Amino acid sequence: MRFRPLQAPLRRRSALRSALPLAAALVAPAALVLGAAHAGDLKARVAGYEALRPQALASAVASNSHAFTWRLFDRLVAEKYTALSADPEKDVTVAVYGEGPHRFGLEARIRLAGGRATPATVVVPAGVPITFVNDDPFLHTLISGDLKRDLKPGETHKITPKGKGLLTFTDSQAPGVKAFVVIEDGVIMNLAPGRDGAVKFAEAPAGSYVFKAFFEGNAKATSPTLEVKQPAGLEVKDPLVVGTLPSAAPSASASAASK
Repeated sequence: MRFRPLQAPLRRRSALRSALPLAAALVAPAALVLGAAHAGDLKARVAGYEALRPQALASAVASNSHAFTWRLFDRLVAEKYTALSADPEKDVTVAVYGEGPHRFGLEARIRLAGGRATPATVVVPAGVPITFVNDDPFLHTLISGDLKRDLKPGETHKITPKGKGLLTFTDSQAPGVKAFVVIEDGVIMNLAPGRDGAVKFAEAPAGSYVFKAFFEGNAKATSPTLEVKQPAGLEVKDPLVVGTLPSAAPSASASAASK
């Protein structure tokens, strides 16, 4: 009787030890499936955007002499902060093409704030709604073809492109606002480059992909087809050059290389 309280835990431990191999056998296939679902990160870099000059900002300077005077001619402000060059985070869009469903969710958004549109270009397949959001404290008047829509602060306007092509949107209230909507087949997502021009498609499923860099609605650079198979992922070796590079050396065409 004295030993019975000790025997029950021993039996439970013995049963637990015998169950561990079975549990491991059941979990192992699930782990293999999860590991195969995400092949790795797909990375690229955009270069040459410093040489791009957004037309909307240039026209704003031309149409309103006070719009950027404090930035352009104040000697206390460094030139690199006053030059009207493209901002990679706002003006350059990298569209990812591949098989499978798109990753835009319910819509793609263009934010009107700071007297400009962000992102300036969106690239979507037909049927994905585009929502314009006025985050400025003043009125925006969105114009495109027959469309003329006033957006008060906080208001939104949604469109759903049907066919392929390019739509351009301007703003009669703010000449610095210009947005481009590109409708193409095969687009699954858009990426915004960082300040260093880097973009990343995190945990890209195994498959074939193409990166295409856009500026003001036009494709400026295209990567080769990228085959994601390895868990380590892939990185485009040469940059997607969208404008003139600072150095005079010609750039090689974009190519893919394993990490």
